[in-house]
Amino acid sequence: MNPEITMEQQAQLNTWASKRDAILLEISGLENIKGVLLKTNIEIAESNKDIEDRMKVIQGRIEELTIKEKELPAMISKEVASLISQRTTLESEITLLKDIVNILSKQKESLNKDIASEFIKFELVKGNALSLEKVVAHVIKVSEGNEEKINSIVKNLGKSLEEIIEVNKKNVFETNIVIDKLPRMLVEIQKKGLIKQKI
Repeated sequence: MNPEITMEQQAQLNTWASKRDAILLEISGLENIKGVLLKTNIEIAESNKDIEDRMKVIQGRIEELTIKEKELPAMISKEVASLISQRTTLESEITLLKDIVNILSKQKESLNKDIASEFIKFELVKGNALSLEKVVAHVIKVSEGNEEKINSIVKNLGKSLEEIIEVNKKNVFETNIVIDKLPRMLVEIQKKGLIKQKI
């Protein structure tokens, strides 16, 4: 323990240090959460782009099949039926992919909100940590000022006590002299008849 700080002040500093450490730990946790959320958001965005690219490819293939269907009316019905089946399958896949895109878009929006919320919490906790450090610094500064005042008071008190002790020593010495001489003075006064003894 710092001898310049009282036990109460040290206890308060320890409490604030514990709170600061807890806040710093919470900041670290929030930073980790933020990193995970950002990574997940990027992965969803990449997945969404991949699905959209696949949709474009499928739509291009459907357009090609539609053109071929119109350009080749004389093709054998079996081949036409196969192309129609492929077209139906591709259209079904597009519908499914659109649903997936909608779900991923909602997840992305939710993640963006979570990231914004965690960032606000991060800034708030960071601000609290900075404020706590300022309070601790102020307490240390005030404690140092109080220590100087206390040292000055103790020093002045020591001087005053020394002066009182010296005065008391002098009074005791003078009282002892009087006590020592008083019986002889009484005897002398009685001899001279200045004091009458009561019978």
